[in-house]
Amino acid sequence: MSASGKNDKPVKHDSSLVPVVIMGQTYKVRAEEDIAYIEELARFVDTKMRTIGDATGTSESLKVAILAALNIADELFKAEQRERSSDQELVARVDELVETLEKSLREPTQTSPAI
Repeated sequence: MSASGKNDKPVKHDSSLVPVVIMGQTYKVRAEEDIAYIEELARFVDTKMRTIGDATGTSESLKVAILAALNIADELFKAEQRERSSDQELVARVDELVETLEKSLREPTQTSPAI
């Protein structure tokens, strides 16, 4: 997705200050990433903080931010664990396939009798 609409490359700016709004507060974030990406991150954090604030009845920004950070860290750790488990399963399956292939290559081949 591009800001110009002329190509599919993201718009990058060197150390741009990107204004983002989180919990009603505007922050200028220095970013070398695509501006749309930074805005998406800010929306994610804002949504997470609002959800936690609503669920806990807490309006104290620092407490909500800490709870949101813990929640996001939990999601990250669980996603990394799922990825590690998936990688381990994939390696085990590849090992099984290699073993099967090696076994079949060691077995003598049967040829059809000549007619």
